[in-house]
Amino acid sequence: MIEPDFPAPPPATPVQRRFSPLLAIFLVVLVAGAVLTGFGLVKVFSYRVVTLPGGSMDSTVPPGTSVIYRLRDGEEVRRGDLVVFEAEQFTEDPGSRFVKRVIAVGGDTVECCDARHRIEVNGKPVTEPYLDPAVTPERGALPFKAKVPAGAIFVAGDTRDNSNDSRVYADQPGGGAVLLSKVDGVIVAEGSLFWAKALKPTTAFTDAGLSGAATEDTGPVTARLTVAGGALLFLIGFAGAIVAAARSAGRRRTAAAPPGH
Repeated sequence: MIEPDFPAPPPATPVQRRFSPLLAIFLVVLVAGAVLTGFGLVKVFSYRVVTLPGGSMDSTVPPGTSVIYRLRDGEEVRRGDLVVFEAEQFTEDPGSRFVKRVIAVGGDTVECCDARHRIEVNGKPVTEPYLDPAVTPERGALPFKAKVPAGAIFVAGDTRDNSNDSRVYADQPGGGAVLLSKVDGVIVAEGSLFWAKALKPTTAFTDAGLSGAATEDTGPVTARLTVAGGALLFLIGFAGAIVAAARSAGRRRTAAAPPGH
C-alpha cells in the first residue's frame, strides 16, 4: 500500500520577544518612586518628635502638642528659636528635657526690664508678640541682668510668670545660661511622623535691630511630602508594570499559537 506523500509542515516561526516601552516606563517610575521614598525617609528621621506638657510655653505650643525638632549637630542656635535642651541647674531630676525660647546668645547682655516691661538685649528693647496675653507685662517682668558666655544661650518661657528658666538663675554662678552642648535641637514644626506644619519663626529680635533671624526650616513638611509623592510613584509604577507585563505576555502567547487555533 502506497501512503500518500504529504508535504512536510513549514518550520515553526520562532517567537520574538518584543521590547515593551510601556513596561520600561513603569519600571523607571517604580525605581524613581523607591529612591524618592527612601530619600524622604532619611530626611524624616533626621528630626525628632516630642510631646509638650502644659506649663511655660502654653501660649505658643498648647499642652499635649507634638512638636518636631531638628537635631542641632553643631548648628547655630539663634535668638527667638524654640529649643529642646537639658539643664541640670533648672531641676533636681538629671536628664530632664525642657522647651524654652532663646532670648540671648553668647556675647549678649540681656536684662529686664525697660519702662514698658520689655527685655533688653545689648541695650535694645525687644517687643515679644508671642508672650502669653493672659499674663500682664508687670507680672511677667522678673528683674535680672546677665552677660551670656560664649558657647551658651539664655532662655525663657513664653508664659513668663510660670517658667523656671535662665532668668531665675541669672544671679548664680553661670548666670543661668544653658551650654550649647546641652541643646538637643531647634523646634521647627508641629506634627508627627506622618504629618507636619512648619512653625513661623519670630521676627521680634530682628525687628528690634538685632542681627540674625530665627531659624526657619520647612524640612519636616517637604520630607513628608517627598515620602508621600515617592510612595505614590512607586505604587503607580508597580501596578503599571504588572499590567504592562501581563499584556506583553498575552501578545507573545497569541503570536506563538499555531494558525487556526
